[in-house]
Amino acid sequence: MNHLKALTADDWTVIVAVVAAVVAVWQASIARRSAGRQLALAERIHREQNEPYVIVDIQPDPDGGALLLVVENTGPTVARNVRVSCDPPLESGWAPEGDQPDLTRVIQGILARAIPILPPRRRLTFLLDNQERFENTELPRVYTFTVNADGPDGAVETAEYTVDLDAVRWVLLENRPTKQLEAKLGKIEQAVRALGTEGRPPSPAGAGAVRLGRQQRPGSVGDD
Repeated sequence: MNHLKALTADDWTVIVAVVAAVVAVWQASIARRSAGRQLALAERIHREQNEPYVIVDIQPDPDGGALLLVVENTGPTVARNVRVSCDPPLESGWAPEGDQPDLTRVIQGILARAIPILPPRRRLTFLLDNQERFENTELPRVYTFTVNADGPDGAVETAEYTVDLDAVRWVLLENRPTKQLEAKLGKIEQAVRALGTEGRPPSPAGAGAVRLGRQQRPGSVGDD
């Protein structure tokens, strides 16, 4: 305390100036770090907005019951030197007959080679399997695809996609080719029933009336 009392006005002025200078340096350092982070973020956003974005998926064929391996560039720029790996190695359950190609060897051969160029919105599809795949319990159900590619500014960040074939199965069932046909048959059935009941008294209870209907799946509840 005695030392503080001994300080003159000039001493206090110097102390205040030094403290102010330290605070200014500290604030400037924070501002530089913040500006550096903002600049890096802006550069990353700009780079990502102008990079190719290659996705790999297994999707049901909209025109049938097959499974397709899909490689697509959804980004705005060209992807080059696209490399795709799969863990575990991708296999097909489709057994070749006669001169038919072995789809497992075909697919693994495709994934073993780099795709030299994949323009924006380009979609490559490869036949992988059919619906019998879901009855084959010996084959893996989950696959992880790793994708590496080069864009306009060099290597693109590695992307990983996990595909669960059990989920794909439900999509395939929802979009099955016979779905629309079943809906049309249902409308025809309703129309036939309506025509059959016009101008006729109701059938007595217990009468063996002939009914038009679709075959029911095992375990389903029938119309009473």
